[in-house]
Amino acid sequence: MQTTSNLWEVLCRDFESERQVSRAQDCCEISKKFLSAARLVLRPDSVRMGDALEIVGDVFQAAGEYADAAKYFEEARETAERLGAHSSQARLSAKLGLLYERLGRHDEAIKRTQESVALYEDQRDYSQHALLLNHLGSIHRHLGDPAEAAQDYTRALEAATRMHGHNHPETATALNNLGVARTECRQYDEAESLHMQALGIREKTFGPMHPEVAQSMANLGVVYHAVGKYDQARAYYHGASQIYRSFRAEDDPELQNLRDNIAALPNDA
Repeated sequence: MQTTSNLWEVLCRDFESERQVSRAQDCCEISKKFLSAARLVLRPDSVRMGDALEIVGDVFQAAGEYADAAKYFEEARETAERLGAHSSQARLSAKLGLLYERLGRHDEAIKRTQESVALYEDQRDYSQHALLLNHLGSIHRHLGDPAEAAQDYTRALEAATRMHGHNHPETATALNNLGVARTECRQYDEAESLHMQALGIREKTFGPMHPEVAQSMANLGVVYHAVGKYDQARAYYHGASQIYRSFRAEDDPELQNLRDNIAALPNDA
């Protein structure tokens, strides 16, 4: 008689073998068959049952079936919570936060992302903090609350600096995001300083011709545009455009946005 462990290994092996030879659009049905088989041999409140649910959620997410993926991740998260498996619960809550944002379910996205942050903090695991807090900030910005976003990005910056130091791309991302939020709050002096710091890190890390360098230059252009320093704004807009053209097509939204910004500058600037 096979043990549960052996049956689980057989299920996973058979699932992976079938998935590798199947078309992408068939993988969701294959994963549902895998889950049905898992429910027959695994206890509902078991680590492996949670793993099975997460695997199926991953398949549906990869297929773009976000609502179904969220359903499986939620069941897996509830299983992890009942088992006291806090690392798994934190990971699943983070996945759910991203999915709910894609689905436009912003309150749920905030709730699950905040839950993930708190669970990781309880375990003194700060490896995901900057990423999660940046995501939380992006939700609040999307909802039109730059002041709340700035608080999230400030925490993200603290987490990135603690984890990676002052001269790391993750730190630059947090600086950039906080700079955008400060611009939207009309705190232009602070926004300028933040974007300058991000630009310095990115140029040092990636060199002068990189999309992230262009992003920082474009954001500095926005700041200078807002405060009436039109010559500086134009210079940064053009610099960002030159870099983006090395990587993107002319109809790219970033390039179009820069063209619109340049056109909005006073002609005599």
